[in-house]
Amino acid sequence: MSTEPIAQALAAFQRAELAGAYHRAARARRLAIPQIELTALEHLDALGGLTPGALGHRLGLTSGGVTALTGRLIEAGYVVRERHPEDGRMRLLTLTALGAEQLREHLDPVIEPVEEALDGLADAAAHALARLLEELAARREAVAEATPGPERVYSTDGYSRALLM
Repeated sequence: MSTEPIAQALAAFQRAELAGAYHRAARARRLAIPQIELTALEHLDALGGLTPGALGHRLGLTSGGVTALTGRLIEAGYVVRERHPEDGRMRLLTLTALGAEQLREHLDPVIEPVEEALDGLADAAAHALARLLEELAARREAVAEATPGPERVYSTDGYSRALLM
């Protein structure tokens, strides 16, 4: 079995991933908001809400960074902080109707070229692709979830050497 088709598929996937990041940057420029805020809205939308800690983990932010980020999103009217339905001691961040509307308005241009590219696929191929993408997303999320943060340079400084976006 030749490895060339797999290498081509991996290269195409990497290019699609980079194109997605580039496209997110373009949408953030258009909205005049930092990419991190747009990414936060996308995570909250896709997952139906997250605790501040979970959002911070997904974005690579410290607790202070996620507090500042969520404060900006709440002030803009895009996000609300509510009691967690299963644990009243925790808070859950969710999109407001305005946040969802704003996100939808700017996700439509992302979805349109994907729909055009998929339009010619037969149903069986589209189902196979959907299964592959779901499996890929689940595996990548599991790896990301299990990835620890950076080690502290000095045990007494209390800070991690992480990029804050």
